Amino acid sequence: MDFSEAVDWVKSNERLIKKTLGKYYMFSPYEENDYLQDAFESAMVAVLRSNTKKIPFESAFWQVFRKNLSIVTLNMNTTRYGSNSVPSNLCSEDIDTTLIAQRRENPEPDIDAIFNMIRCHLTEREKVVFTLALGLTDMGALSSYEIAECLNCSTTNVREACSKAFERIKRLVGEGVINPSKLRKLTIYPLNAEGEG
Repeated sequence: MDFSEAVDWVKSNERLIKKTLGKYYMFSPYEENDYLQDAFESAMVAVLRSNTKKIPFESAFWQVFRKNLSIVTLNMNTTRYGSNSVPSNLCSEDIDTTLIAQRRENPEPDIDAIFNMIRCHLTEREKVVFTLALGLTDMGALSSYEIAECLNCSTTNVREACSKAFERIKRLVGEGVINPSKLRKLTIYPLNAEGEG
């Protein structure tokens, strides 16, 4: 699909796109035309993504479009949709006096350390899949499609490898071979303004 076909696709699917937008209107100062402009922009990005990653245009479009919507839309009621920034219609000249609740950052897990703790329980194939999925290479975290392409196999093979590994890890936790409390301790705490964790 090329860019002009993508524009035509958005126009022909405008009704479905507007239906998807319904849940965002109440949380944003955006108007329908603003969101439709995002749809056209998402279609352009989806053309590039579908061509490079060899995935269907429609899948790429909805992935990109929903991600864009969640970035620009504030939603206080749920974490599934929306940004945590203040919408521009709530801003005023005395913004310095406005109290905004700050979300406390959860510590990030140390993926390398956790992976090293469980790697002895994985097959060679599972080690490769997890290394690619967790972003432990220079390529960053890869999707199932990208991993399948790297390993020259199907996405089903990738998902099966992950499922088997997860089941084995779950069983080993139940047997006490893997101790989850040790895994929880392997976290990286973000530094505060004074440089303390």
